[in-house]
Amino acid sequence: MKQKIVIVDDDNLICDLYSDFFKQHDFEVHTALSVDAALKIIRREVPDIILSDIVMPVKSGFDLYEEVKLFDPDIPFIFMTGYEHDKEIISKLKKVDCKWIFKPVKLEELLNLVLSQLKN
Repeated sequence: MKQKIVIVDDDNLICDLYSDFFKQHDFEVHTALSVDAALKIIRREVPDIILSDIVMPVKSGFDLYEEVKLFDPDIPFIFMTGYEHDKEIISKLKKVDCKWIFKPVKLEELLNLVLSQLKN
């Protein structure tokens, strides 16, 4: 049975790129361009792992993280961000119980991080 991953990013090209990559590595992939769309998928599909951008219109990846942890605190969560030097974002990342990776993401690195979180 394939492991389910939900990829959340407001950039459609990133969703497509990551979706194609993870499908090639035998994942069942669901993508969402917003937090609200992601929550609908997550409640319906209950993924094995979630990969989310942080800065998005309306609601952030941190909002998604909080909602998911209320719904199912055991789903592994990985943040992706291009804001490596933003002190506020880095401070928030250090307070959450999940992994993160900085953009631009190296796909093999991302795959290794996802696989390591699925083992835990």
